[in-house]
Amino acid sequence: MFSGTIQAQSRETPAPAPTPTRRPFEWGSLIIGTFLIAALALGWVWREALPYTAEIGVGYWLGITGLSCVGVLLLYPLRKRAAFLGVFGSVPAWFRLHMFMGAFAPVLILYHSKFAVGSINAMVALVSMLIVAGSGVIGRFLYIRIYRGVAGKKEEARRLLQEASAFRELLNANFAEAADIAEDLETALKHSKRGLIVASWRAIRDSSLISSAQSRMISAVRTGAKQQRIKNSQRRELRKRSIELIKRYCESLRAAAQLEVFERLFALWHVVHLPLFFLMLFAAVIHVFAVHLY
Repeated sequence: MFSGTIQAQSRETPAPAPTPTRRPFEWGSLIIGTFLIAALALGWVWREALPYTAEIGVGYWLGITGLSCVGVLLLYPLRKRAAFLGVFGSVPAWFRLHMFMGAFAPVLILYHSKFAVGSINAMVALVSMLIVAGSGVIGRFLYIRIYRGVAGKKEEARRLLQEASAFRELLNANFAEAADIAEDLETALKHSKRGLIVASWRAIRDSSLISSAQSRMISAVRTGAKQQRIKNSQRRELRKRSIELIKRYCESLRAAAQLEVFERLFALWHVVHLPLFFLMLFAAVIHVFAVHLY
């Protein structure tokens, strides 16, 4: 009886999710990021020795190239909303270009200015660009936490919750009390979507509920295992497998709760990032006009 249950569990239990590995794009981002950081460090150390000025020659064209990169940033949201532009590349490809230009443009502008500012409008343009670049880094972090590549991590969350439901059903085969605790936990975790503050508070509350339920389920399994009329070796195996199921089950619920918070943060980031970008663009245009007029 017991061995049949274990075999059924082995067939029905979803396999553990594979350990994430770095994709080529992630390795590329790491290499490019390292290169840009090194370029910034070297530029700062040798800023006094850079053999050009911002007004003419190499320094001038560094500024023009940096501003052109800023212009390219506008193409990603346009491509994302205009399906007819699909002939120019996929949305993921434009997203990667958007991130690269967002990191590359500030480096060019810093080299253009020789890591110094000579006027108020130049300072406003540079500071706004650095703020937008920092905002982009934050957005990238949130994006990674929510998605795998460009595909939504919502699908992963749904998969995790499906696994959680499967774990509960398997648990019920031997430990009804633990399964009841799991069912009560899922009911307690169901709530409508709210804003960031409420979602954050609920994530903290949910984490506490999950931890408490996990402890009670494990305790119920240990107590229930003693009541199983099976061999000691089988009892130990049953207890071990059931506790593993409980831990994976609770981990999947935690992942879903955390995902909601990051989704709210990402939505808030979108609200802030776009105005900052247009402020930077406006300051850059004013700076260019001021330079050429005076």
